[in-house]
Order: sequence, then C-alpha cells, then structure tokens
Amino acid sequence: MRKTCIRYATLNLKGNKMSKPFENKLALVTGSSRGIGAAIAARLAADGASVIVHYAASSARAEEVVEQIRKAGGQAEAVGADLSSVEGTKSLIASIDKVFGGKFGGRLDILVNNAGTVEYGPFLESSDESYDKHFNLNVRAPIALSKDAGKRMAKTGSGRIINIASAFGEAAPLPGVTLYIATKFALHGFTRGLSRELGPLGITVNGIQPGPIDTELSPNPGDPAYDAMVKLTSVGRFGRVNEIAAAAAYLAHPDASFTNGENLTVDGGWNA
Repeated sequence: MRKTCIRYATLNLKGNKMSKPFENKLALVTGSSRGIGAAIAARLAADGASVIVHYAASSARAEEVVEQIRKAGGQAEAVGADLSSVEGTKSLIASIDKVFGGKFGGRLDILVNNAGTVEYGPFLESSDESYDKHFNLNVRAPIALSKDAGKRMAKTGSGRIINIASAFGEAAPLPGVTLYIATKFALHGFTRGLSRELGPLGITVNGIQPGPIDTELSPNPGDPAYDAMVKLTSVGRFGRVNEIAAAAAYLAHPDASFTNGENLTVDGGWNA
C-alpha cells in the first residue's frame, strides 16, 4: 500500500473565490480523515460549507485535514465515532447539535455517507464478523444517518444526501469482494428508494459510484491487482480523489435540484 499522502485530499482547497454556493451551510462527511472523504470535505469547505470531518480511528489525521481546511480559509471540526456500532452512530448524530458552538441550531444541510469497509477473500471462507462489519458500516450506518438528516432537512425544506457507493454497485467484474458488492448494491437501491420519499420535501438523494481511485489504499503501479483494474477502465488509469469530490460538489450544488435518485458512476469506463 502506498504511503499516506495528504496531498490527495487538498487539491481543491482554494475553491472558486467568486462563488461560495455552500456558504452558511453545514456538511457532514463520514470517513473524511483520508482519501475520497478528505477530498470531498476539502472541496465542500472551499465552496463555503462548514464541514464536520468524521473519523473512526485516527484523530491526528482528521485534525490534519481540519488544519489544512482552516489554513485555506475554510471552517471544519473533527468528530470521532465508530459507525460500525449503533452507539457510535448515535454519538455522531448527537455531535451535529454541538459542533461550531451550536451555530447551526441542529440543522444539517449536506450529508455525505462516505465511510465504508472492504475485505478481500473467498466468500466461502468469510466470517460472521466480516459479514456484520460490511453491513453495519456500509449499509446500516448510512441508513441511520440519512434518517436523522432527513428529519433535520425536512424542517428547512431543503437538503442534500449523497451516498458514496461503488462501481461494484452495478457489476461484479472481479472475484473476492462478494460481501462488499452486496452492500454497494444495497446502497444503490437505498438511494433510489429514499429519493422517492424525500424528493417532495425538497431533499435530493443521490449516489456516486467510483471506480478504481488513486488513494493510499490502492495497489501501486506494477502490482498485478493495479494492472488488472487499469485494464478494466477505458481511460487506462485510476481516477483521482478530486474527480470524485467534484461530482459530490455538483450533487450538493443548488443547480442540481432536479437531479434526484441518480447513482452517478465515475469509473473511467469501468462499467461501460
């Protein structure tokens, strides 16, 4: 695995000085101490949002993301919670009322369900613990957070819920990740179903389905797994975290109010 490199999360910190579409908005991005989540948090902050940077284990890494956002003139706070447990999810929900000194009065404008897990190996050798971890973190937590966020957003008549799923939510091009695929198909369906229920309340619910993205957890160039994944794309490379962040910024933008129930695939042609 590649060495941790915070630069992947800070490509868009400066944002557009002429436009702050998320000014006075509160955003929660789960799993945002690294990788795709950190890039999304940085992009939303650059576009004016006050961002809750959620982490599961490494407060130091989350604080690094927060520090870089603040140095660029943005607003962010780090909050830790284990979303694989019911108690951890409830703890994160409770923190929404307290961040930024209660400035937002319990309001939440943008929820990005990014936190997730994947374990590789033959399904017939998978454990009950692995099953529980996959479904608790990849499915149950987004559902619980979306329920709470939906109630908050309904009070203001607007809001954005964005679920970070996977290109594996539409196809199974590789073996050894069956449990992960099952959870991402579930998240795909949850996005569509919830969009029907919350659309009339002024809340859009969309998903992003990334293909192979270049993060510290990705295999390195030359690794057989890397080469196999590159060959499945039509552009011949891994995606970049800022490309996923740009998709999230679009779905959260006021101009995307007619985009609802969409699972936007950003995979370099992986599923073409």
